[in-house]
Amino acid sequence: MKRLVLFFAMVAISMSLSAQSLDYYCRLRNEKGSIITDATVFVEIGKTDENGCYKINARYNTNLLIKAAGYDYTGLVLKADPTQRVALLPITGKKYDFEYPEALKSELDYPLYVVNGEFIPSFKPYNHADEQIAEVTTTKKWNKVTKEIFKGTDIENIDVAKRGVMMVATKEYIAFNTIKNKIGYTVIAVDKEGKPIEGASIYIRRGKTDKVGDLEFSARAGRRAVITSAKYEAYPFKLTEQREIFVEMVERPKPEVIPTKHMPSFNGGSIPQFRQWFVNYANEEMQKCIQSEDTYVVVKFIVGKSGKVVCVEIVKHNNPRAARVVKNAIYRSPQWSPGIEDGKPVNVAYTLPVNIAGTGGY
Repeated sequence: MKRLVLFFAMVAISMSLSAQSLDYYCRLRNEKGSIITDATVFVEIGKTDENGCYKINARYNTNLLIKAAGYDYTGLVLKADPTQRVALLPITGKKYDFEYPEALKSELDYPLYVVNGEFIPSFKPYNHADEQIAEVTTTKKWNKVTKEIFKGTDIENIDVAKRGVMMVATKEYIAFNTIKNKIGYTVIAVDKEGKPIEGASIYIRRGKTDKVGDLEFSARAGRRAVITSAKYEAYPFKLTEQREIFVEMVERPKPEVIPTKHMPSFNGGSIPQFRQWFVNYANEEMQKCIQSEDTYVVVKFIVGKSGKVVCVEIVKHNNPRAARVVKNAIYRSPQWSPGIEDGKPVNVAYTLPVNIAGTGGY
């Protein structure tokens, strides 16, 4: 397994270890001296109690990382709903194999909530007092306002008459969707069966390395932290006064791909049917990527054992925006029927070229 050595330099400005936060300066480089620009540092802020709960005051859109013994790291972005439930998966499991526990499935049948003009999928009205809500209107059909809010998403294709859209307006002092003000959140960590997980660690993001691999953040010495990166396994460590330390990170292993005679199927077909789905799904965004010259994107992805698309990788392209659109769209692929070898599901890799003519169309 390929290994990468990161140089992690810390300079503690403050001298107080017990009460004050220390200012840390980090520079991440690999063993060849090249900079690392996609690494993020999370610092632990607390642990869940016997009910799986942890209360925190944080800003809207704050990134959290949750980890418990025996479970995979799970990310969470704090949105408008002050009570958010997170199901952690066993460390031997795969995130894309997860199914909602029965206790949570009913939440998927709730109406679509639009709070202050923004779609909030996790919004629960019973978490808010009546005096916090200024107005609520309901619609069972698409109109000009709702079409604009859900434009370009999977939601615009659902049966809105079945679920309905609740348009909620809050009082001015309620900071549901503002980045500036802190909100009191309760995070509930449960397992696949919906049982509370005690002692799950809650981490908050303190920054991301920039184009030259630098990062500055403040935290108390003694706190635990973790470095995460798209290409490498998460690395946990403890903040100390040590000015320079070496961190050895292991590259994330890719799923083993096995040749098989029984290839995955998509909507009763294979790649042609998947390409047609992609064209229909991404057409609007791809049209925005048209440039004077022809655009090409070559993408590689794996249809996993569960039938979910995983490990989407852009092999080559000549248009960064188009590459992002292609990658994001393929990650949202509907379920496949997985490939089968010796009676067992296997991972199967595909390479798909996407071309956009410079004069329009693709």
